[in-house]
Amino acid sequence: MNLFSFLYLIKLLRVVTNLFLAVNFQKHSKNKSIWLFAIGNDETENLNQALQLIENYKNRDLTHLYIFSTKIESELLLTTVDKGKIKVRRVNAVRSLINRTLYEHGDVIFDSARKEADGNKRISAVVVGLGNHGTEMVKALAWYGQMDGYRLEINAFDKDPLAKEKFAAQAPELISPDYNGVDVEGEAQYQISIHSDVDVQTISFAEKISRINATYVFVALGEDDVNIRTAVDLRMYFERMKLHPVIQAVVYNTQQKTALEGVKNYRGQAYDLAFVGDIASFYTEDVIIDSELEDDALKRHLKWGNEEEFWTYEYNYRSSMASAIHKKARVKCAIPGATKTEEELTEEERNIIEVLEHRRWNAYMRSTGFVRRTDGVNDKNLTLKIHHCLTECEDYSLGYSEKD
Repeated sequence: MNLFSFLYLIKLLRVVTNLFLAVNFQKHSKNKSIWLFAIGNDETENLNQALQLIENYKNRDLTHLYIFSTKIESELLLTTVDKGKIKVRRVNAVRSLINRTLYEHGDVIFDSARKEADGNKRISAVVVGLGNHGTEMVKALAWYGQMDGYRLEINAFDKDPLAKEKFAAQAPELISPDYNGVDVEGEAQYQISIHSDVDVQTISFAEKISRINATYVFVALGEDDVNIRTAVDLRMYFERMKLHPVIQAVVYNTQQKTALEGVKNYRGQAYDLAFVGDIASFYTEDVIIDSELEDDALKRHLKWGNEEEFWTYEYNYRSSMASAIHKKARVKCAIPGATKTEEELTEEERNIIEVLEHRRWNAYMRSTGFVRRTDGVNDKNLTLKIHHCLTECEDYSLGYSEKD
């Protein structure tokens, strides 16, 4: 799908959405499901139309509304508005892409990890570009890479001189020196380095890259052509170092992505690049409506909560999605007990999984902006983003459970 076709599709979907607002679907058979989509380039308009659709059809059964928005105001409004009987889902395209990439292709991150002298493996991830996609990937890698037998380091690059400060504002405790690079048993363990004021087209970038023994690279600089060019340059840099990391780049254009798969130079040497995020792959029924990842996440949530809370509160939805993604990775990495039900676990397996899950949870919560509660109150505050259980595993008798 080229850019013109995509823009035409968005315009068509906008017309269809306007028809939904004008037509009275209350007369539609009550035994038939209706799926409504608020989708377009203008996220404010998406939200306004979604609110109107909710008002029009909140008393109708079997009604599903999908609103495409990355803005925080959409999360807040959709949480508080009376949705009646409508099942509402906010689709954050950026977060959805990162989650899907890890859920479907994350095994390459562990497969490419480099074995060290002590028997552990090192994941050395490089994220190029700290826009929406790159920032989300750094945050996700921090919790996704919590795995027994692996060490995790992340180097992120952006040309913005304030990139590190902006990242720290979103997730202050994630890169705090109290936790970042600190090896504490029962705590999340990682080393995140944010390199600000670095342009990918400069020799400075090439020099910094030459000092990293990367095993995984994610390129997200905002434009397809820049991402492709940078991915090709990175393959060149690393091959000169006799390294062959996995390189993934965000490419929206489906035709370009298809054409580039398996691309080789004139001598038949493969660049071995992977491209994610194209429109045709994302806007499909399997991804948006019948998501296997969502099904797994809902099953995780239902162990302690009900389905309505899963869809209504994004805090629950996001947490369960991350938990489902990591559980699949634990199976891939053959963590003892990972394939068993809770009732089947031995005491040793239960202890291994509980400690690992708490490490992952700590990194996940910090990636969303939460910090440790220090006022002695054994409770969380979602508005202030403080949580009493953000501590090493031996201290989580304070009340930590999967539902938190």
